[in-house]
Amino acid sequence: MKNKYEIGYIMNPESTEEEVKKFSESVLEIIKKAKGNVENVDEWGRKPLAYPIQNHTEGIFTFVNTDVESNIVSTIERRLKLSEKVMRFIILRLDDKLKKANKLTKRWQKSERYARKSKETAQRGTAAEGEYPETSEVKDEE
Repeated sequence: MKNKYEIGYIMNPESTEEEVKKFSESVLEIIKKAKGNVENVDEWGRKPLAYPIQNHTEGIFTFVNTDVESNIVSTIERRLKLSEKVMRFIILRLDDKLKKANKLTKRWQKSERYARKSKETAQRGTAAEGEYPETSEVKDEE
């Protein structure tokens, strides 16, 4: 089963554009050989780092969004680990993040509904005043 992943890596700023393109193509080639789908390749280029990594204050950022099977992710991860040009990398499975986000939005919607109901009941008045139609119907039947 294919899952959605985001693969991000920071390459050494001393590497040339050709090396960066060659490495990106090798990652994309692994995905295509595994019959995965590359949705988006986002190359940010040279950006400053939040803190120095290997005595470098900037890096070349690249992000790839893809649909691929989980066993292929391990081969991509191995390629990223073994490359001397890659300073840092991260691989995120987006399906899990989306499920968690959907659960949170459902909770928020539920709490908003309760808040609206309590606000409406406060505006109507209390049940002791007989303003609720359910209580007046019960009194009429007795």
